[in-house]
Amino acid sequence: MFAEIIAIGSELTCGSKLDTNSQWLSRELESLGWTVMRHTTLADDMEAIVGEFRAAASRAQVVLITGGLGPTLDDITRDALALAFDQQLVRDHESLQQIRALFEARGREMPERNVRQADRPQHSDVLPNSCGTAPGILMRVSSDGDAMSVTSDVQQASKGCLIAVMPGVPAEMRPMFERHVRPVLLESGVVLRRAVIRTFGFGESDAERMLGDLTARGRNPEVGITASEAVISLWVTARSESVEEAERLSSETCQLIRERLGDAVYADGDDELHDVLIAILKCKNRSLALVEGATTGGQLAMWMSENGSVASVVKAAMVIPGGWDAMALRVLGVDPPALEIDQQEDWLTLATVVSEKIRLNYNVDFVLLSSPFYDEPLDSGVVIRRGHVAVSTADEIRSFDVSMSGNLAIFRQRAARTAVNRLRLMIKHEFFVGNADQ
Repeated sequence: MFAEIIAIGSELTCGSKLDTNSQWLSRELESLGWTVMRHTTLADDMEAIVGEFRAAASRAQVVLITGGLGPTLDDITRDALALAFDQQLVRDHESLQQIRALFEARGREMPERNVRQADRPQHSDVLPNSCGTAPGILMRVSSDGDAMSVTSDVQQASKGCLIAVMPGVPAEMRPMFERHVRPVLLESGVVLRRAVIRTFGFGESDAERMLGDLTARGRNPEVGITASEAVISLWVTARSESVEEAERLSSETCQLIRERLGDAVYADGDDELHDVLIAILKCKNRSLALVEGATTGGQLAMWMSENGSVASVVKAAMVIPGGWDAMALRVLGVDPPALEIDQQEDWLTLATVVSEKIRLNYNVDFVLLSSPFYDEPLDSGVVIRRGHVAVSTADEIRSFDVSMSGNLAIFRQRAARTAVNRLRLMIKHEFFVGNADQ
């Protein structure tokens, strides 16, 4: 059973405002077992809106529309809905009374232009608005565009489309949906279960290759892949006629993903990689210090200070904005001989000296470090940003090359997550995993 969502308003298409309604409604529909096939955003243009209303009603069993129900001349959603399905606009007197009463309760006289908010297509019902002056509209149309009763039985109504029009203001739209639209939505007949698996360490293409047939089109459960800030998230969506079967399908696919991706999987749901590391350190009663150069630029310290409870784990955090010069190193307590080390050529030696001093001074089990970075232009014209992160224990230190081209913020997030992930894997296996500089 398919649904579509349409957002109306030139303020959305020009970028002045962000359409958050469609995202919220999609989540609501998905939770009820509907598959949302399309989001459409339209400017206040009558011809475009009328055409899209007709097209959406021919494709989907449910169309949710937000915006364009205000009192001004550019609020044309109700007019477009009537025109799209060959209906007259009629004035709903009960709605008009409620609008007048709302203005009276506010101690104001209702402007004449608000009268048009009580208009609706002839063969439609009113969706009461307890939070504002714009009533919503509920109507059904057949596959031919003819009006049907909103209360049509399921077998008849499933052949047509349920259309619900709601205000664009989220504080008005959400209560209207929950109180008046959700109860009249057709039963989708589908139970949906969604799980999210979070991974780090490879790109989207590698993830798809490793998952193989799990990402095939038409498979149930469906496995979607999204990338954000160097994290690959796998969205597992199972559909069935029963809760038990949907949960079984989801669980089996999630287990297959974990088997195929191995240590790259670090969490389920919305957990961040640094939160997972903090939880591991707390569980094992181990502690950490951070010494960050420009490669991570304080990203680790920012993540690790989001929650006050990390104080028992993160004993110290220091950021060196530029190069590791004499003044910065002396603040860290590093002896003068170490100051002669070439930071680019022998970063690991310098990191070893610094981490030993920090670990002793703060009595911590681990130190995460990042180097300064420098940009290296290639003959091709691409500029590579060179940098390293390191993980230090009482027994050894390993450095990892995190060089990449592109945006500085992404470079730092990827570098910081690499450091966090390497420590996570080391604790998990009690030795360093993967290729290292040395």
